Order: sequence, then structure tokens, then C-alpha cells
Amino acid sequence: MKAHDSAKRWRVLQVVSSSATSGAERHLVLLAKTLQQQGHYVITVCPPHNWLPDELRRAGVHTLPLPMRGAGSVMTLLHLVRVVREQRIDIIHTHLTRATYYGLLLGLLTRKPVVSTVHVFTSDPAYRWLSRLGNPLIAVSEAVRRWLIEHGVPASEVQTIYNATDFVSLNGAHANAPQEVRKEFGLPESSKLIGLFAKVTPIKGQDLLLEALPQVLHSHPDTHVLFVGSTNGEFARRIQQRAKELSVSRHVVFTGLRADVARLMQAVDVVTLPSRTETFGLAVLEAMALGKPVVATRVGGLPELVRDGETGILVDYTTTSLAHALNELLSSADLRHRLGQTARTFACQYYTPEHMVQRVEAVYARALTA
Repeated sequence: MKAHDSAKRWRVLQVVSSSATSGAERHLVLLAKTLQQQGHYVITVCPPHNWLPDELRRAGVHTLPLPMRGAGSVMTLLHLVRVVREQRIDIIHTHLTRATYYGLLLGLLTRKPVVSTVHVFTSDPAYRWLSRLGNPLIAVSEAVRRWLIEHGVPASEVQTIYNATDFVSLNGAHANAPQEVRKEFGLPESSKLIGLFAKVTPIKGQDLLLEALPQVLHSHPDTHVLFVGSTNGEFARRIQQRAKELSVSRHVVFTGLRADVARLMQAVDVVTLPSRTETFGLAVLEAMALGKPVVATRVGGLPELVRDGETGILVDYTTTSLAHALNELLSSADLRHRLGQTARTFACQYYTPEHMVQRVEAVYARALTA
């Protein structure tokens, strides 16, 4: 029987070593859900507590929350060996480095093939060891693939499969969001809104946007910024203090972690992600899927998503470059519309969950027949 014919009956163990709300965890939810929709049997293992276990259950995915650090690690590994055998798992798919070590050991103990998706720039030996045993790696961007090859992973064992977003199915949803969100945060109905959707951390560049904001306000004094994401940590407190020092606090809203990201994204005029480094940029893809113009830094995998002048604008990591691009978009509704519509077409053509899973299935088929 051909691998394609048997694909609908594959039994997949997904293992991820974080339960936070970053791109890898959100990708896993969509992957597991779509694999099930395509007829596969999926069990997902993740650390207990935090966001992910409940999100997976809401998605209808069989979930095993297990400790993956400290004293419980050995018992978790032994438990997973039993799961693989009793549930007749065909393939093990890991996400993030600690999970990859679990997958490496599980593969050796159960003689099952392992696939690992690499979400970050890493030189950890686990990926070299896994790939040199004939287990394929998936890179979330060409930038990550090149990085892995440069750090000793055989080129034949790693391929790029871009993440997807189910925001492609939300066209026309949240039609009243622009008015509702401005009212919710007490902003003028006529105000321009810039959105940055990411945890407030140094890597995501909230500080760069804040430093660029006075230049934006000079040209567009009715502009406000939504920082949508977790504000835990010292960096977030420093950013909030810096907003006061720059006298822009009344133009800035820190929403904290939100469950209605699509609604908030639909409300803004421009989405920006001025990251210092970025392997893929899921928030950028989500914005594109909703038809929003994007301003992103020219780093990592972002240029693979944002086609400069076509689906968004790429900038250098400077306040002047960022402010200039934001002012250009805020000055022209026609430009925002053109870039946003091209971005949505691009996202709907290449970044659907079904397209992503079809490519993942091909990797599974290769691993199972190796």
C-alpha cells in the first residue's frame, strides 16, 4: 500500500516542551487539530499548567500533560515508552529542544521514526544526533534551514515547511472591531492604530517602536499603539516607564495577554514586528491573512514572508527606518489597502493549514519508509 493511501491511519505522538503562548505552541495546536481533521490519530504531550493543555483540549486533541523537567523527567520518559507501545504510535514528532531529547530517546527505545520541527536558531547537538540517525528535521523558514546546515545538520535531512494560520478563514469576521476596540480602550474613533502582537520582550522590538513613536506622532498626532502580549518581566516594566519618559503614554496601550488576537488585529491599521531576530514571525502571517499591511525588520525569516513593497514593508533595525515606513503607511489608505490585499492573497495561497499538513504528511511518509 502506498504511503499516501495509508496516511489517513497514521498514529502520531506530538511532543512539545513548553506550554506558553509563543509561536511553537500555537503552531502545535493548529498542526494537531488539522492532522486530526485529515484523519490521523493524534496524542499530544506537553508540560502541565499554563496555556497549552487547555487550548489543546478545546481543540479536541487528546492531551497528556506531563512534567518534562526535574525529578519527574525519567518517569515521563518511561510513561511515553508505554504510550508509544500501547497506542501503537507510528511516528513521534517533537517541537523545541527538550522535547527533541525526549524524541531522540523514545526513538531509540521504541525503534519508531522521529520528526523534529525546529522553531528557533539553535546549535544544540540533539538536532545533529537526531538527523544523523536518519530522522528528518523540519525548519520553519529557509533562514532556520541554512542555520542548521551551517551547524552540522546534513542538508538532505532538513527541509523547510512554513507555519500556517487559520486566520485565512476569518475574512469578513469582526467587521465592527475598529469601532469596538477603540471604544474599549477609550481611543478616539478617528485615531490611527498600530499593533505589535508579541510578548513584551527585548527580542520583539517593542523598545524600538516606542523610540520611533515621537517621529510618527509628529506627522500623525492621532496615532495610538496597541502592544498585545504578555507584560510579565522587568523588560515590560522598563518599556512602560520609557513611555512616560518620552511623554507618549497616552498614545500607548498595553493590553496584556489576550484571547481575541484576531479581533484586535482586525481593528488596527498597520501591524508591525520590529524584531531583533525572528525565525518565522507567526504574528506577521496572521496579519497578512487578515489583509493588514505589515512593517517588519529585515531579519531572520521575516523577508521570506514580507515581500518588500508588495505584501508589506521591510525596514532596517533603526528608529528612523521604522518611523519612515509607518508614516508612509499611515499617510495613504490606498497603500495600506493595496499591500493588505496582496498580503491576504499570498497568505491564502501558500499558508493554509491544509497546505502545511500536506507537506508534513510527506515528511512522515519519508520517515516511515526510510
